[in-house]
Amino acid sequence: MTEETTDRQETFFAFDDDEREPGRSRRPIAWKPTAVGLLGLLLGLVLAVSGALAWDDSRKLADYADRSWVITGTYQDMTNDLQTKTYNPIYRGALPADEAITAQPFDSGLADPRVPEAGEEIVFRGTQTGEREGHFHQEADALLAVEDGTLQVVETAEAGEFGDGITAGTITGQRVRAALLLLAGLGVAVAGVWYARRLYSAGH
Repeated sequence: MTEETTDRQETFFAFDDDEREPGRSRRPIAWKPTAVGLLGLLLGLVLAVSGALAWDDSRKLADYADRSWVITGTYQDMTNDLQTKTYNPIYRGALPADEAITAQPFDSGLADPRVPEAGEEIVFRGTQTGEREGHFHQEADALLAVEDGTLQVVETAEAGEFGDGITAGTITGQRVRAALLLLAGLGVAVAGVWYARRLYSAGH
C-alpha cells in the first residue's frame, strides 16, 4: 500500500467521523426533574394506598355501627389459629356493664358459648394472627357484636382504635378521612409531574 493510498483512507475516515449526524448530540439525563417526578408519584401512591385501606376498614366496620360494644383487653398468651398455622393472641378484659350483654350467649373463641354477666371479667381470642408474642398488641381494643344470636369478638385492634364505640358518625368520619387521603394522593402525584415538567423546560 502506497503512502498516498494510506493518506486517502485516513482522510476518508476522518471525514466520516466529522460528518456523522452533525448537530445531534446525546442529551444528558435530567436527573433533578426525574427525581422530583418520581418522588411526587411515590408520595401520591403512598397516600392513595392509605386512603384505600382506610376506606376498606370503614366498609368492614359499617355493619357494626350502633350495635356493638368496645372493651379493652390485656395480652395474656397466644393460641393456635383455627384456620391457619399461625397464632391468635389471648386477651383478658371485662364485659360492658350493660344488661343487654346478658340477652344472648357469649362466645370467647376459647370455650363453649355461655350467657355472661354484665361487667364480668373474661378471657377471649383476638382476631390478629402472628407467629410470636411480639406480633401482638399488649393492650388491644375488642369490638363485640351479636352475630347469629351469639355475642362475639368480631375484631381486635390496637388500643384506642375504636374509640368509645362504632357509630354511624364514626363510619362517616373514617370515609371522609379516606376520601381526603385519596384526593391528596392524586394531588401530590399531579403536582410532582407538573413541577418536574417545569424544571425540565426551564433547563432546556
